[in-house]
Amino acid sequence: MHFHHYTLQHLAKYLRDHHLKERVLSCFSQNKNELVIELEGMHLRVGCHTPLTYIVPVKAFSKARKNVVMLFDKIVGKKLLDVRVLAWERVLILKLEGHYELLLKLHGARANALLRRHGEVTHLFNQAMEDDWAYEPVEGPYVPIQEVEKPQNLESVAELHSFLKAISPIYDRQFALQVHALMQSGLSVEDAFAKIINWCQDDRFFLVKEARRIRMLLFKPTDAEEWVEVSGIKLALQGFMAAHFQFNNYLQLYQKAQREVHKPYKKYKKIYASYQTNITKLENERNPEEIGHLIMANLHALTTGMEKATLDDFYSGEQITVRLKPTLSPQDNAKRYYDKHKNRKAKVAYLRSQLDDIAEKMAEAEAENREFEELIPPSDLKLEPYGFDGQILRPLRRKLLALLKEQAEEEDSKSPFKTYRKANYEIFVGRNAKNNDLLSFKFANKEDLWLHAKDVTGSHVIVRQRPGQNIPEMVLEYAAGLAAYYSKRRNDSLVPVQYTPRKYIRKRKGDPAGFVVVEREEVIMAEPVKG
Repeated sequence: MHFHHYTLQHLAKYLRDHHLKERVLSCFSQNKNELVIELEGMHLRVGCHTPLTYIVPVKAFSKARKNVVMLFDKIVGKKLLDVRVLAWERVLILKLEGHYELLLKLHGARANALLRRHGEVTHLFNQAMEDDWAYEPVEGPYVPIQEVEKPQNLESVAELHSFLKAISPIYDRQFALQVHALMQSGLSVEDAFAKIINWCQDDRFFLVKEARRIRMLLFKPTDAEEWVEVSGIKLALQGFMAAHFQFNNYLQLYQKAQREVHKPYKKYKKIYASYQTNITKLENERNPEEIGHLIMANLHALTTGMEKATLDDFYSGEQITVRLKPTLSPQDNAKRYYDKHKNRKAKVAYLRSQLDDIAEKMAEAEAENREFEELIPPSDLKLEPYGFDGQILRPLRRKLLALLKEQAEEEDSKSPFKTYRKANYEIFVGRNAKNNDLLSFKFANKEDLWLHAKDVTGSHVIVRQRPGQNIPEMVLEYAAGLAAYYSKRRNDSLVPVQYTPRKYIRKRKGDPAGFVVVEREEVIMAEPVKG
């Protein structure tokens, strides 16, 4: 409602009372979709963009030294003769000497400024709106309230809104709320409507702070907790615009900083809980070493080719069914369980070794959270007739910008690749085609393990080799799962993934980014895992 038909009527009266006979000194634009009309006694700022279109008189306006586009030169030097509002429309018309008219059309995404002479459009502010060359200033639809068919039931705000829109589309939901409130006090719809129209003629305006925006109303709000009253259309528009831009800027900074500051804490908290869960699970499940002992104690009853065997469990005194690999001998099956025990033991040790480090990072992130929580949230900012107190707002904005800068610097310091760890092995995943080349040919060592989903586009994956050690099976499977996930087959249940030492891949001259030739490879079927 801030730039409503009635708001423009107040603005037109103000311009007629204070600025008629003044000459146009210049028309220019230095911000996208904003036009400035300079008169002898003031500047008129016109915003032709969404979500906010506006016309605001300001005493002074600082013109930039460059990137200024001069416009509508035909009316420079011409006197302002009259100002009017197109009936039942959001169009302000400035009548100038020489039979010129400047139409300021506040139609949301279709907002524009049009220069006409003798009833014909000669120039447009926004040239892309070609339909405006044929624009005719036609009054908006209006039907007197006595002629509008009144429904039997007008008890809800929605029903009242529909009824008022039948009078004219200019009567939005704020009018319906006011009519509804007056009807609750005993007035008829006709009397309530008439009373509100009288309020609209009053030179008092109301700035309202909502959760995510600032409003300017023509009458006292019915459902707002915080609002201020301003007298005079000039001060009201200036106060509204200042509050709107200050609040929106602070709200966006606050929400962005909130996301960036909370993200590391949530991340480390999730990792810490995951590691604790995994440790508990590993420690509580049956020890594979015991299964290996049971197999070795029953070698006489086992043969190669068996898929499972039921054995006496001398640990529990009961029987247990043990799964076996039919391609392995009983001794090798026992060794497989012993290897699982070693891997599990190593995994638990690794997870425990990481807990303190993660807890420290989580504490640092929590401290940043506390620092952020000390800032005033947008909902608690105090609205004043001229906007928000700069003495409070400026240091808050500086703190928010500093927090965002810290987060950006921390992000920049990280690896250019997605990074993961498994059983103390570092795993790196490329982010795009060029990044894949950087990972595979500039970052990876020749003995590192290289993986990629077979026959589809996807990320290169590198497992950093540790000297003198073979990459464990669970690390290979995990890295293959990452290669599967970061490929076009991430939604498949199983994906073939090729792997080989990095020294067996090469790039030919002229090959596109990310494309490589694999000279030797093995293939593993992997379930996609996000990491």
